[in-house]
Amino acid sequence: MSVWEIREVDVHDEPVLREWWEVGHTASAERPFEAWPVWEVSKVTMQFPRSDSVITLLSAYDGPRAVGSALLVEFVLDNPRLAEITVWVTPEHRRQGIGTALLVEVEERARRDGRTSLISSAFAPVDAESPGSLFAAARGYPVGSAEETKLVDVTSAAASWPELQREVDSARGDYSVVVFETACPEEHVDGFAAVLSRFLGEIPTGDLDIEDAQWTPERIRLGEREREQAGRVNVTALALAPDGAVCGFSDVRLSRADPRHGEVGGTIVLDEHRGHRLGLAMKLATHQRVQEMFPECVHIETGNAGVNAPMNSVNERMGYRVVERCLDVQKRLS
Repeated sequence: MSVWEIREVDVHDEPVLREWWEVGHTASAERPFEAWPVWEVSKVTMQFPRSDSVITLLSAYDGPRAVGSALLVEFVLDNPRLAEITVWVTPEHRRQGIGTALLVEVEERARRDGRTSLISSAFAPVDAESPGSLFAAARGYPVGSAEETKLVDVTSAAASWPELQREVDSARGDYSVVVFETACPEEHVDGFAAVLSRFLGEIPTGDLDIEDAQWTPERIRLGEREREQAGRVNVTALALAPDGAVCGFSDVRLSRADPRHGEVGGTIVLDEHRGHRLGLAMKLATHQRVQEMFPECVHIETGNAGVNAPMNSVNERMGYRVVERCLDVQKRLS
């Protein structure tokens, strides 16, 4: 039986970090779109320190060659018992025990750090299993929540957005939407923090062991500074009630180094303010701003649980199409 050497990656050693990146790039090529960040983005992202989590990278070597890699994210500001993990193995080296060896290592590191729940995301075709979903099930990670990964082709879908804009303009009454891409306007930062703190409690998370995050204006400002330094952009829309209170948000996240692919971070309208087309209004605002700022953006990705009918309807009208399943899996450590 082969024995692989597992090494922790020094993120400031670019050749070693590049080997870690190459494994993930190769393993992700089976997905139906270019989901793996380009090297110029990952190099900066992985080297930049984060205030909300501790990140550990591991690589498995067969002689001089990296054939597997893993990511361990341990949250420090919220959910201190939780860690997020991902394991990749190049296709030609699967079913040899490499993924299992990496998984055992990251589980042990998480256990030593007092983590009791591990979550991960396994991507699979709409109507079939994948190596990732089969691996998760075989290693004791049942599905806690299932979502659909969706893409919108920005250029082709944008033709229908003006008509949707007229619809939301006539339906939202005295509600309004503001958009920003750097700092949240000072007059809205307290309300934005309050809505963010309710986000996880308002969206479907299935059986995942996730608690609400606690946001403050100071935490928002810290995140803004870190994104700017890391070359990241969050195009964010806030929904404002007639009295000016923040009652919803939606954002699209991009990298300035490669803005071809955007990703929706989250969208929510507080329950007591629904029924005014605010979810659609905010998504239109962010997507149109992305198109203005980054004309090279090809598509935007989002994910929604099947039970989230209102948001699924919004995404369908925006032009999103389902491309794969995202299975959020979880294991509780003994």
